[in-house]
Amino acid sequence: MTDVMLRPDMKTAGGEVNDILWNHQFVGSMTLVYREADRICGAIQLEQSMLPPHAKQAVMSALQEHVQALIDAMGVESCDVLVTCSEYDHVISTDRLETGFQAVEEDFDYDYNRADLDRIEHEDPGIMDDYLMYVEEEHPAWDGSLQEEPVVTTDQEFDPYFELVIMSETRNKVEYHIYDQEQELVAEVDIHVHGSDVSGTVHWNVEPDEDEIEAVTELLVSDFDEDEVDTFVLHMEWEQDIIETIELTHEDLLPEDTAVDEWNDHEDYTIVLARDDGDMLTYEIYQQSHGGLPIGTATVDISYRQITGFIDFREPGNADDREMIAELLMKELDKEKDYESFNVTMLYQNKPFEELMFESDQLH
Repeated sequence: MTDVMLRPDMKTAGGEVNDILWNHQFVGSMTLVYREADRICGAIQLEQSMLPPHAKQAVMSALQEHVQALIDAMGVESCDVLVTCSEYDHVISTDRLETGFQAVEEDFDYDYNRADLDRIEHEDPGIMDDYLMYVEEEHPAWDGSLQEEPVVTTDQEFDPYFELVIMSETRNKVEYHIYDQEQELVAEVDIHVHGSDVSGTVHWNVEPDEDEIEAVTELLVSDFDEDEVDTFVLHMEWEQDIIETIELTHEDLLPEDTAVDEWNDHEDYTIVLARDDGDMLTYEIYQQSHGGLPIGTATVDISYRQITGFIDFREPGNADDREMIAELLMKELDKEKDYESFNVTMLYQNKPFEELMFESDQLH
């Protein structure tokens, strides 16, 4: 039986933290984050005072086997795990925060021990280049000197950080989980692919702000080849309500993505009378840029001068688009009957989510 054991401390879909034990005694910790079929990165911190010198090689071999098993299981293409063996400088924990440690009011530093770096460079010169490149990327203001520790302050705004994890994938459908920097699940995503058109819904577990919606949109778009996608439609859902719809065309699927309104021209729509049952009319609604299939069906009762009806959308679009479609539908109703008002209910997946009321003179 091996003398090395890993004791799980925390595990999520995108990473894990393990305590490293030698003969059932804590000697360090290993933190790994990973994205399947892409990359593993992390750090192994061995506590020098707790790890017997003769045990170091056995511990490293066991850790190497664990990381290699993850590489093989997830088919990752890149792996970078930084290993240090030294005394702990300090630990940021909830205990320290409760006793007055206020990270938001102070600069905080990271541990760059000169002796440790010299030793690492001597043992493996190549790893030092990778390490310094990582530091420069994380701390652009650092002058490159190891005589003084680079410092990062917390009085600046940071872009939202999210990690995208594929939970299942078929030819026409992809399901994702989205995690924040604390590895908390913040959203679940269902994506459907129809040829060159991609659409889906982001089901938020927390109420998002505009920056978070933009960050998640960019993350999802980046997972697709922009050369193979013509349209990208994302519905942001919070507490079973669609709070925003992002619509992108092929030209928008570039490094700097901007959500734009694709339905901005009356000529892009066609309202066709599909069935006439006397006082009950059925219309199919087409959008030129969405091909030959209808994007919705309108059913209207014209038995009274106060006309009522509903429009069942394949995708709900945004408020301006729906109002435009309702106005076009009113123009078609003008051909059938004189009326005083038009009350229309918008449906998505057979559930009402919006109601509009028009007076007949609004368009005359």
